Formats: sequence, C-alpha cells, structure tokens
Amino acid sequence: MRRGPISTGTATVCAIGIAAVLTIAAAAVLLVPGAGAEIPGPAAAFPASSAEVVTGYADTPAIRISGGECAINLTHCRIYLIDPEGTLRGVETAILKNATLGVGQAAYIFNFPVDDRPAASGYWITDEPDLIFTAAYHPGIHPFSPGGQWRIVVYDRVLMKNRVDQVLLITGPASPA
Repeated sequence: MRRGPISTGTATVCAIGIAAVLTIAAAAVLLVPGAGAEIPGPAAAFPASSAEVVTGYADTPAIRISGGECAINLTHCRIYLIDPEGTLRGVETAILKNATLGVGQAAYIFNFPVDDRPAASGYWITDEPDLIFTAAYHPGIHPFSPGGQWRIVVYDRVLMKNRVDQVLLITGPASPA
C-alpha cells in the first residue's frame, strides 16, 4: 500500500487534538499541589505561603492567608476555591488596603452573598479584619456552604506558580457551648 501526504483537514484535526491535550496537561500541573516545584528557575525560589481556617464574627469560619518572607502581590494573583462538591468558585476583592502580603500580614477569605451582584460568587478577600471579626460593615459573614474539604489556590500569574495550594476542613459555624 502506497502512502502519500495527509490532507489539510486531517492535519488540522490532529493539531487541534494535540493542542487540547497539552492545554489539559498544563492546567492539571498548575492545579496539582506541589506540581512544578521541581522545575528550576526564579519561580521555584519562592516558597508557598500558608492558609488556615479562623473563627470570625458569630463563630463563622473564614480562611486566613498569612504572608511569608516572599511577599504575595494579590493584584498579580487569581484566587480560587474548590468546594467539597468540586465546584470552582472565584474569589473577588472586597477591601484591600495593602495588596501585598508580607511577613506578619494576613488576608481573609469569607462568604458574604450580595443581592445586587448576582454574578458574584459570594466569596471575597480582604485585609480589613473588621470585615471578618466584627459587624462594623455588615450584619455578619456567612458559613462556607457546603461544609467539608475546601481547596484554596492562589495562583500568581506573573510568576506562573501557585503561591498557596491547600485543602482545609471547613464545617460551618461552631455549635453553641
């Protein structure tokens, strides 16, 4: 059987297929914890910061991101939450007086659905503690819903690296004692 060159249509289909596979592989590497850490270069020199669950106003949970030796410029980052059901939720900016987290600084992610922005996810980031720990700005933050294992990813678009990638157990407001 004699083989000849492939058609333009076949080449196009193959190129689209290869591009789709490479895109999926790149996305998987960016969202897998610890992935890419073995790649040398400037991005590997920055250690990831940490996140933890804290108790906000009325015993409602929030996530605190603590700054480290290598500051995180939140204006360069995209922040995502993945809930226990696998739904990807974007995090929007509430108040950021200082968008760069360094040593001893923190930002908080909280749930506060708003009626006037139905397209908003209801999850917000702030460095203003009064939004989390008091009712100075609003009647109180809401529990994360549903409760369970939540994953937080802070992806730095400039460094092309996850600055925070952790799974946290968030069960909702504490029971009265």
